[in-house]
Amino acid sequence: MPILFAETAGSLSTSSGFWAPIPGLAFTLPAGQGKTALLILNLPNPYATGNDFPGGEFAISVNGSMLVPIAVFTYDSQTPQSTGRKPTTLVVKVPLHKFTQPVEALWQNVRGSNVVIDTPSSLSAIIM
Repeated sequence: MPILFAETAGSLSTSSGFWAPIPGLAFTLPAGQGKTALLILNLPNPYATGNDFPGGEFAISVNGSMLVPIAVFTYDSQTPQSTGRKPTTLVVKVPLHKFTQPVEALWQNVRGSNVVIDTPSSLSAIIM
């Protein structure tokens, strides 16, 4: 059962209100018709800053198409006194095809906030 893995390095942030790739979280799924891949996006310590119930949205794109579901976190307070960490994990299963498929993690802000990843986060695939 092959495993693919990518990990972030350093501190990353986005204030984008549009889906954008998370730097470092990408790889290519191998060809393998009749097999599936379990994709896992793990963000152990993200947080967001802002003054309108800040948060972040995360997704996985395969072959240029964003998959459903997505993962989201927001704060319970309009302007949080502390940024507090919001561990977020997204798991999806995708079929493999006769051709390779690029995979990348995506993110965007919620309501104009700034989303930060400052500890290693990962994108992995288990081929079944």
